[in-house]
Amino acid sequence: MVITNVSSLSVDEVLKIWIDVLTPKQLLFFKPLIAQLQERGHHVIATSRHYREVEGLAPIAGLSLELIGRHGGAALREKLEASVERSALLAKRIAGENVDCAVSFSSPECARVAFGLGVKHICINDSPHAESVGRLTIPLSSMLVTPWIIPLHLWTRFGITRNRITRYRALDPAAWLKRLPRNAASRPPLALDWSKRTVTVRLEESSAAYMLSNTRISAKMLVNSLAQEHPDCNIIALCRYKEQVEEFSQGLPANVYVPAEPVDGVGLLRSTDVFVGLGGTMTAEAALLGVPTVSAFMGGSKVLVLGFLARRGLVQPAKDIRGIIRSVAKYLEEESLRTDIKKKAQRLLNWMEDPVEKVLDVVEQAGVGKA
Repeated sequence: MVITNVSSLSVDEVLKIWIDVLTPKQLLFFKPLIAQLQERGHHVIATSRHYREVEGLAPIAGLSLELIGRHGGAALREKLEASVERSALLAKRIAGENVDCAVSFSSPECARVAFGLGVKHICINDSPHAESVGRLTIPLSSMLVTPWIIPLHLWTRFGITRNRITRYRALDPAAWLKRLPRNAASRPPLALDWSKRTVTVRLEESSAAYMLSNTRISAKMLVNSLAQEHPDCNIIALCRYKEQVEEFSQGLPANVYVPAEPVDGVGLLRSTDVFVGLGGTMTAEAALLGVPTVSAFMGGSKVLVLGFLARRGLVQPAKDIRGIIRSVAKYLEEESLRTDIKKKAQRLLNWMEDPVEKVLDVVEQAGVGKA
């Protein structure tokens, strides 16, 4: 279903918008926003950084990005140095462009450079549990755009006032899932026997700041256990970092597949029978696609988006490997349960609005000086 632009704001002035794209989720969310801005005659500067998944997925998504700076890895000092270096490079790139507005999913470098250059920064964020980036970006932002399920007080504690927060009645994956052709079922080009049932495990974002001090489930032990419990299934370990690929490519059963390169997530989820998420975004994406989903988020804090989906029967939380194994077995065995989940997910996705339209309005208002 392709959603046409129904923005309520009429803008005759051509705007120059800077969008900083840092993760696979942001690629998917910003692609339709960039397309709609360009269709309305605006000029878009789209930047990113050298980062395995974004560099690999941008061509698949059909999005051209200027790669400036690098991902800082897991160590705090490396994160700091990479951020400082990238801020300097972005300042040099953006200065003199006369940008009307900057947009990011809490990119510290984008927020800081925009603030320093006197440019309004529009922050999109659905993760108040990620306190480090929240503290570095939300106080510097002119507006925050966020899902309606997140209480305002979780944002105002970062220093933004309520009148600068706009909410949409949707979860972020609705931005791209509402645009999927209903009958598209393209599978990623993986060397698998697709006649077998498939369990996909999305590894945790181990280098994220909110993960650094938290106890984790052993993802490798989990994947090994799933492979042993279900030898007749494909077990896909979907890694985020090169280091994870290297670790998971050795010492696992033959029915475990570790993609060496980034994979089209939507195509993979549509070919997945059960999804196990150790992170947040792809877990929500799988749930809204109607894929039976087990969540073992390891960030330490409760994720409101996942709690919302769990209350609606679309995500099964699990605290340990034993709980994950039980839930996966249940989903593989009970066909009626899988059918019910599919129907619930479709109803919820249909009810949600398109978040891109709300962000588009906020960006154009900021660009013409009305926000």
